[in-house]
Amino acid sequence: MRAAEQVLVQEFLAAFQAATDSELIGQHEEVPFDERQRLDALLRVRFPNQVDAVDLAVEAVDATYPRDAHRLAEFLTCFNDQRRQDAAPAVPVVAARHLTSAAKDVLRGAGINYFESSSGTLLFRYRTWLIDIERPSKQSLDRKIGSLFNGAREQVVHALLMHWHRTGEQGWVAGNELATTAETSTFTVSKTLQELEKHDWVEATGSGPSQRRRLKNAGGLLDAWSDEWTRRARSEPRTRLYTYAGGRGGIVDRIIQKMEGRTGWAISGAAAANARVPHLTVVDRVLVIVPPGLAKPWAEEMELEQADKGSNITFVERSGASLLFLDEHPERPASRFTSPFIQYLDLLDGVGRNKELAREYRERVLKLGEPDHD
Repeated sequence: MRAAEQVLVQEFLAAFQAATDSELIGQHEEVPFDERQRLDALLRVRFPNQVDAVDLAVEAVDATYPRDAHRLAEFLTCFNDQRRQDAAPAVPVVAARHLTSAAKDVLRGAGINYFESSSGTLLFRYRTWLIDIERPSKQSLDRKIGSLFNGAREQVVHALLMHWHRTGEQGWVAGNELATTAETSTFTVSKTLQELEKHDWVEATGSGPSQRRRLKNAGGLLDAWSDEWTRRARSEPRTRLYTYAGGRGGIVDRIIQKMEGRTGWAISGAAAANARVPHLTVVDRVLVIVPPGLAKPWAEEMELEQADKGSNITFVERSGASLLFLDEHPERPASRFTSPFIQYLDLLDGVGRNKELAREYRERVLKLGEPDHD
């Protein structure tokens, strides 16, 4: 066992004894089992006012993501399965430097106790004992998730979700193919997919140039993207405007007409969702993505009025992933509507009935169940 793992075991033991007032009566390291595998530490402890000792099977790791948590749960279960028949099952424990919140959920669901040394978080369940100390990590791995939904990495996420939407659960895809649709480099695709695998959203088959991946948890990935999207949306530059919109097509046709000859724009949110699913809602306002820095110049050129109240047009300045996979409505020549995933994300803005519409859109168009959280 390496020095770093020894330190983690000792940090767990100190936290555990402080919480239980238990006594350490035996410790073994690098415990062999299953001919090829070794457990980091087997600790024998005695709880206060109890005669019988209890074994703790401790596996020490550094950073733990959901994929690692599944592996650790299987490993510790295998250890108990391989113990001699006259030995009581050891209480399984993962001692980690960092744990993502999703990894904690996996371990908790599998009945595995855990300790996070960076925060002092401790979950321990055994018979009548329940210790549940949850403290915020100073350097949470969850904060790194946000980086997956920025810049070129966000384009990879978008392309992967679109590939899944078009091909289904068996839609394996090669890195170079994904790089083409995501309009980014194969290096960025490779690094992004490696991170997605850690979170157990993606699985891989093959190796080297023949390696292919598929999305195994589209709902989980979309939920994580939604969290980052709504957080980021609060600081996006938005310009609220008004123009008269008569005629059958209303404000949507009016803005398409105004945008004639321009590039780098698209209609999103409720107006775009209603174009994909007619009669989803009544559309009396439109969200329009425009290039960064061009909202006010374009508004002046189009003779749109500033309107902090009573606006029917909102310009939001964006580039990148939002403008991938645009659709032209067959009955509206020169129209540019965002992809179904961007439409869904923009429905999460809380305007009017948009959140209610988002749930319906998620089920009817994206074919996904309810999000894990609201």
